[in-house]
Amino acid sequence: MGRQILVVEDNGRLRKFIASNLEKEGYSVIEAESGKAAFNILKDLIPDLILLDLKLGDYDGIDILKTIRRQDDVPVIIVSSIDTQEIKIGGFDIGCDDYITKPFYIDELIARVNRLIERVETTAASDSTISEKIFSGPFEIDISKHQIRKNGEELVMREKLFNMFLYFAKNPDIIITYERLFNKIWSLTTTYNENSLYVHVRHLRALIEEDPSHPRYIKTVKNTGYIYSVEK
Repeated sequence: MGRQILVVEDNGRLRKFIASNLEKEGYSVIEAESGKAAFNILKDLIPDLILLDLKLGDYDGIDILKTIRRQDDVPVIIVSSIDTQEIKIGGFDIGCDDYITKPFYIDELIARVNRLIERVETTAASDSTISEKIFSGPFEIDISKHQIRKNGEELVMREKLFNMFLYFAKNPDIIITYERLFNKIWSLTTTYNENSLYVHVRHLRALIEEDPSHPRYIKTVKNTGYIYSVEK
C-alpha cells in the first residue's frame, strides 16, 4: 500500500477529483467531507500527509490545524480559495507546510505532495493519534480552544504548561523520563535544564492538584521522571 493521504474537503466533486489523481500516483487516499469526519479518522490513525481545506461547513480549517499541531508534526498542505496574505502567514505561523490556492493545476498539487512525501520518507511513522478533545478523569481538554476544565471549572494556564499537561494526558500510566518530557515540551535546540523542568511541573501541580505537596495525578518516580494517572 502506498503512502496514506487524508483529503479534508467539503466539495464532493473536488475531493473526488483530488483523490482519483493521487491514487493514480500510487497513494492511498482517505476522504473526509467535514472537520468532524477528519477528527473521526485522526483519532484512529495518522496519515503521511493531510490536504486541508479552510472553509469547511462545520469547522474552521485553521482550528483543525491548531489541534493537529499540538499533537503531531504530520505534513499539512492547506488547499483553499482564501488568498489573503494574512491568512497565508497565519497558516504558516501555526505550522502548515505548504499553501496552495484554488483554483490550481492538479500537476502542481501533485508535485507539492510528492515533495513533502519525499521529505518524510526517512521519518519514523507516528505512533500517536490526534484528538479533538481528551477526557481524562476529572479533566476535559479542548485542544483547539486551548482550554482545560477540571470538574467543569476552567483552569487557566500558559501554553507551555498546557502542552505539558496535554502530553501527560495522552501518555497515562507510563513513566516519562525527565529528559523525554523536557525534549517534548521545549525546543530541541534548548539545552536540558533540570531546574526549569522542576519549576514548570511544580506550577502545573499547583493548578491541577487538590494538594500539590501530595500530588494525586502527576507523581514523581525517584531519579527517573514522572507518571501521570487518574486512577484512585
